[in-house]
Amino acid sequence: MTDTLRWGIASTGRISTQMAEALATIDGAEIVAVGSRTQAAADEFAATHSIPRAHGSYEALWADDGVDIVYIGSPHSEHCAMAVAALDAGRHVLCEKAFAINAGEAREMLDAARRNDRFIMEAMWSWFMPAWQELRARIEDGAIGEIISVDANFCIPMRDVNGRHRRPDLAGGALLDVGIYPLSIGRFLLGEPTDVKVLGRLTDQGVDGLVGGVMQHASGAITTFTTSLDAISDHTARIVGTDGLITVAAPFWHPSEFTITRFDGSEPERIEAPNRGLAHEAEHAMECIGTGATESDVQTWAATLANMELMDDIRRQLGVVYPSEADAG
Repeated sequence: MTDTLRWGIASTGRISTQMAEALATIDGAEIVAVGSRTQAAADEFAATHSIPRAHGSYEALWADDGVDIVYIGSPHSEHCAMAVAALDAGRHVLCEKAFAINAGEAREMLDAARRNDRFIMEAMWSWFMPAWQELRARIEDGAIGEIISVDANFCIPMRDVNGRHRRPDLAGGALLDVGIYPLSIGRFLLGEPTDVKVLGRLTDQGVDGLVGGVMQHASGAITTFTTSLDAISDHTARIVGTDGLITVAAPFWHPSEFTITRFDGSEPERIEAPNRGLAHEAEHAMECIGTGATESDVQTWAATLANMELMDDIRRQLGVVYPSEADAG
């Protein structure tokens, strides 16, 4: 591999557009190909983003030897098959969250990376944001004492009954698409939970339209989270400690600032931390590949797998089963 990392983009939706725009700002990143289900969609995306090669199938993208790494921006119901195929073709992979639809698929993807000695990472962009990196460092330095509770919400109206968010065949529902963010905050700050309890309401289509949950961590701290497809929330997050409170400004999953309010009566401290969107995670992936690593030390394989297992547990409590899971018995 040369100093330039050659990117292929799989899928041509909104998130892939955002990634193409982010990659255009990164030194050493070159988008050389795009793949889609149709040639027309690939051609249009390529023309918009000045990409030299447009493939009318994903198989053609995996087979493109001019591609070093593939960004997968398809619905998560397609992530496993696409990632395994790309890895088996010798490509590195940055796969959009949720990594897969369940832990079994996640294990298949990680196994494919191992046997091909290729890099793969779940694209959880939040943990590469300067604000979240700074926030965790402040907490580790004792800015608010011992964490007592973490609370976050991500509710957004997705009312199109035919849209991917409400389709069981596309692994729809609030949890995997947007709920993954508030669910992950406690894990990012406190490690894996020792217990989780949820309540929720399913849509007429059988996916989770509303989920509220509470997790307890080894320290005894509590994480609470809410996610829904039926309304809009304030999209903030709060971390309460024994000595203070941190409020993360909306949107908490890619914030540009947070505020520390200490209980000693001092003035609140506002910390600004502008971000460059998806560019941070892409740069991290490139750095890992440049050193020969197959796994991120930030969004580790263990963390990704643990998150999938946690969401599997939550869906079991809610009674959400996707058609591919039912077909598998």
